[in-house]
Amino acid sequence: MTKKGITILEMLISISLVSVVILMFFKVVLNLDNINNNKEYASNDEIARTTIIKEIENDFLNLHLNNLSLNKENNSTTITFKYDNTVKDLIIKEKELIYDNKVYKLNSNNATYDICPLYKYTEIDKDYYLISINILVLIDNKNTTINDDITLNYIGLIKNNNYPKNYTCSK
Repeated sequence: MTKKGITILEMLISISLVSVVILMFFKVVLNLDNINNNKEYASNDEIARTTIIKEIENDFLNLHLNNLSLNKENNSTTITFKYDNTVKDLIIKEKELIYDNKVYKLNSNNATYDICPLYKYTEIDKDYYLISINILVLIDNKNTTINDDITLNYIGLIKNNNYPKNYTCSK
């Protein structure tokens, strides 16, 4: 005898499976929304940070960096990059970076830049040196992840360089 209907047990199993799939989908959507809005993720500003890193490092490569200086003022720090034929300033403020007269604002809630960049000069060997500048992105005044930080690196020849060997920023 063939039955063409469904039993209550089959109906309960179907409802249970559909409920599990809907709950999993709902959880994924909530997690994605949480990631987009979570204060730990400054992803709204990722394009601006990437753009400024690319612009400065392109200048490092194409304009030949000769020297730099760091100067902290009241609410900002200025890094002056001296190239062969030009000088460009990177101004670090709490909610924005200014480079070559272009403003890159931080839009994420609770996100700020640390106006005291971390600067490191390292001699790699007798011929080369590495300069690293790290601008921290703070979430609620804490550096929660290095993925959001702006890190600039420059490798050059040791001969004829006048770079600061160290820099300490007073907060």
